[in-house]
Amino acid sequence: MFLKTPSDITVVGLGYVGLPLALAFADQIPTVGFDNDSLRIEQLLEGVDRNREVASEVITASSLTLTSNENSVTNSDFIIVTVPTPVTEDFRPDLTLLESASAMIGRRLRDRSGDRPAPIVVFESTTYPGCTEDFCGPIIERESGLKSGEGFILAYSPERTNFGDVEHTLGTVVKVVSAQTDEAAGIVGSVYRRIAKAGVHTAPDIKTAEASKVIENVQRDLNIALFNETAMIFDRMGIDSSDVFDAAGTKWNFHQYQPGLVGGHCIPVDPYYLTYAAKQVGYQANVILAGRSVNENMVDRIDLKIQELVRSAGNSPDETDVLILGQTFKSDVADFRNSKAMNLTSAMSESFRSVATFDPFAGADDGNQDPFDCAAKFDVVVLAVGHAQFTKSISKVVDLVVAGGILVDLTGRVDRSRTADSDLLFWKL
Repeated sequence: MFLKTPSDITVVGLGYVGLPLALAFADQIPTVGFDNDSLRIEQLLEGVDRNREVASEVITASSLTLTSNENSVTNSDFIIVTVPTPVTEDFRPDLTLLESASAMIGRRLRDRSGDRPAPIVVFESTTYPGCTEDFCGPIIERESGLKSGEGFILAYSPERTNFGDVEHTLGTVVKVVSAQTDEAAGIVGSVYRRIAKAGVHTAPDIKTAEASKVIENVQRDLNIALFNETAMIFDRMGIDSSDVFDAAGTKWNFHQYQPGLVGGHCIPVDPYYLTYAAKQVGYQANVILAGRSVNENMVDRIDLKIQELVRSAGNSPDETDVLILGQTFKSDVADFRNSKAMNLTSAMSESFRSVATFDPFAGADDGNQDPFDCAAKFDVVVLAVGHAQFTKSISKVVDLVVAGGILVDLTGRVDRSRTADSDLLFWKL
């Protein structure tokens, strides 16, 4: 029996992607949010999102059912998987969580009631083209004893979550959907239309939808790499790169990006999924890998540049005290995963006398002392992450630098004119 209209939804994985998705669906249809982290469930039941993305009152007011019991998956009509897909230390796709989720779903479907229709299993996790059908599907088949396309229907709808962005949300961004059959794709589209008010785009097949997701972040990674590389070139030429970009931006077809540290679990990760898949079909993705190399090497280049600035001011790095503002991977989010600001801290700690850090999203237990609450000043202050707390009071950031010290802006948020009347040495990426 084939599913026509789902009577319920189960979201597997309640992280940055899964929790907002489950809450949105819960307003439209009975929804269960499953996560195997029982502590995460306990916290959510108390209205606490440790990722600081969803307000407590939103969680507690929702009709979403929260559980760490796998049985919640067994008889669900519409199962959505939103587990993370990172890379290994050697930059290969790490499908461990995807494998675990697929195996769990397969085990639960084995106990599914015989009179229940075949469920649709939608994957939202970013991956390479072919992974849903060639990797996840066989695992579910093995564990459930069911045949893909008959006992359960595979679908793919890539997440487009942008943490900390109140403008581009589930309701305002077009949702891409796909499935093993046109009929199933239609059902998946109708389900997502309940929350994707901007509309739904149906891809011709699952591989196309998978490819569309991975290339979104590949494109952004390459563009940032271009701006990072040209910024370093212009710096050697004694040209302010931001002035160059502003001038070039007056042309109608020039797309402007901000150079800087590229961290997190999307832009610096997703390209490796495509280069891995390309290698499997005998193609070396040189352009994509070159962009990755540029962005991965920015930490070392910035470290060396700051050392150069210190020496140009007549000082030695091993006699210099540094403060780095921001440690999350991007501004105004509480996510420290794969943070290049943290990597910069580690790199600079090897050369400078001391390197202190402050991030409003970090706890005091990590030595995270607010420098704005004390009289301490530093030889070098690095604005690494553009948290609103910093950018709304640039004058306070400038005040953290000792007389004749150095202010480094990696965010593009500091206007050079703000330091014109000071004796600071100012450098902006």
